[in-house]
Order: sequence, then C-alpha cells, then structure tokens
Amino acid sequence: MSALRDAVTRPWTRDDLPAINGLLRETWLDAYSPFIPRADLTSYLEEHYSLEKLAALFADANVTGLVAEVDGAVAGYAKLYDSRADQRFCLHQLYVLPSKQGLGLGHLLMAGAERRALQIGADRIWLGVMLRNTRAVAWYGKMGYTVVETSPFVMGSTTVEHYIGYVPLPLPRSAG
Repeated sequence: MSALRDAVTRPWTRDDLPAINGLLRETWLDAYSPFIPRADLTSYLEEHYSLEKLAALFADANVTGLVAEVDGAVAGYAKLYDSRADQRFCLHQLYVLPSKQGLGLGHLLMAGAERRALQIGADRIWLGVMLRNTRAVAWYGKMGYTVVETSPFVMGSTTVEHYIGYVPLPLPRSAG
C-alpha cells in the first residue's frame, strides 16, 4: 500500500498540539533556514506557536486545524481561519514533515481546507507564502494561486517578502 492510501486526515485535537509544535519547528527550519537565521526562526516559533499559543488557537472558534497522519503519527498540519471581518477564508499554515513530502499529504490537507471553505460559502482560499519559499510558491501555483499583493513578513531581525493571494475553488482535481 502507498503512504497516501494509508494516510488519514482529521480535525486536530488538543492531544495533537505537542506533535504540531514539533512539526512546525522541523518544517520551518527545513523551509526557511536557507534565508532566515535559526535564531529568528526559533524565537518567532516560540513567540507565536508555543504549546500555550497553540492551545489558544485551538480554543478560537474561528480557527480550524487539520492533521494528516501516516502510520498513526502526525505528518502534516493545516491551520484554517474564517476571517469574517475581512470576509476571507484563510489558510494560515500548511506544513508536511520533510520526510513525508511528495506523498500527497499536502493535497489531502488542501482538500480538507476546500471542504471547510465550501461549507461556509467561500469561493476561494486566501493564503500567504514567502516569496523565497519557491517550492511552496510553485506548488500553490499549480492550483491557480493568484498573487494580489506582496508585504513584508518580519521574524526577529529578518524581513522577507510575502505573497498574499488566493486559490480559487473548486480546486483543480489534479491538484487537490
């Protein structure tokens, strides 16, 4: 059996928060350390995604978390946010462990985001991605990602350009 067929996606639980914290640390270091110093990454993660901060996100009614599991372990994570004030449905985070990339877990998580977006009547999923995260930019591009603006994203002493845009729904079947 392939890892994708063995994968399960489901809503996050409070018990998943330590695994998500570790997943964020590993994936951020993998994706961003080529252009953001480790000290800036780790301090930003601790400030915004410590276990206490993740627990607060878990308690937020506007936040939906999804996890992808392979062999019973969390291997991917997506954080969705229904920004009613901006009338936007947002994908704030989508990360898959480096050792599990290429198995289709990102597509499973995007399909879960699509289901949630359609449930609330959204016609697109808004997201931001760092310009220098070229793998992610290309991956979202295959889904029709349209960049609307760029804005600076600050982590400690580092500022990187960040694309802001959306993926239209429904997702292309070959991508989601």
